[in-house]
Parts: sequence; structure tokens; C-alpha cells
Amino acid sequence: MLKKILLCIIFYLILLQTVSAIGVGVSPGNLNFSAQVGSSDSKSLFVINTGTEDSTYKVYVDKEYADWFDIAPDNFTLSANEHKEVILELKPPLSAKGEFDFKAYAVSSSSSSDFSVGSGIKIPVHASVSNSGIMAGTLLVLIAGAGGVYYIRKNKKRETIG
Repeated sequence: MLKKILLCIIFYLILLQTVSAIGVGVSPGNLNFSAQVGSSDSKSLFVINTGTEDSTYKVYVDKEYADWFDIAPDNFTLSANEHKEVILELKPPLSAKGEFDFKAYAVSSSSSSDFSVGSGIKIPVHASVSNSGIMAGTLLVLIAGAGGVYYIRKNKKRETIG
């Protein structure tokens, strides 16, 4: 029994040592986007390897908002104390309007370990999406179209009179 307890303690110490070699930091600590439907907004997120070994990183957002974003790069490797700029570009769908709160994630895993051990950070994201640009553009097209129809009718009346 004592032998099993000792083996478990050794296993957990090895596991903890592996985890402590992996680290992830980000800056800024939250992201705020503001975009109109049909346009985009980009923000930089700096991912930092705070660990003591090379690690592989993945950056992504909550599944239901994944189609709203282009993330470049979304997978990469960093050496200890190295950092990388990741660009998150919000492109809201035509159906979006309002205030949205969700999470982005920066997750690291060891490049040299067979274990599936890693660490990660959740980054709060706020997106303010309006569709006033689409509405203004639609209104402008309608006004121009109505003006064009009026002009054509007016010219046709002049031709028939004159």
C-alpha cells in the first residue's frame, strides 16, 4: 500500500513538473470590438510563452462566434519568453446586431511531451455590432432609384408634350 502511494506521489510530481514548464500569457487582458455589418474591426493580441520550454499555441473564439473571425496566425510555436502578435479580425454576419459578450482562448501545450498537458487563458471579448451602415446604404439606393424614376418620367412627359 505504501509503495502504491509513493508511486502516485512520484507520478503527480512528474506531472506537476511538466505543467510548470508550460505557460501562457496574453496582452491585453480583454478585447473590445466595434463594427458595422458589412465592415470589420481588427485587434492585436500578444501571446507570451511564460514557460521554460518551447510550446505550441492555439488561439480561437467560442464556437458560436468562430465564423465571425479571421485569426492570424491561429497556431504557432514559441520558445521560452518569446511572444507573438495575433490579429483577430471581426467580420459580423448580416444578421448580427447588438452587444455580444463571449470568450477568446489562448491555449498552450508542450511541443516535447507525450502527455496531453497544457494551460490556457480565457480572454473576455465584447463586440458591439450595428447595421446602420447597411440601412443607410439601402436608404441611399432607394432614394437614388426613386429620383431616377422621377427624372425619367419627367423627361418622357416633356417629350410627349413637346
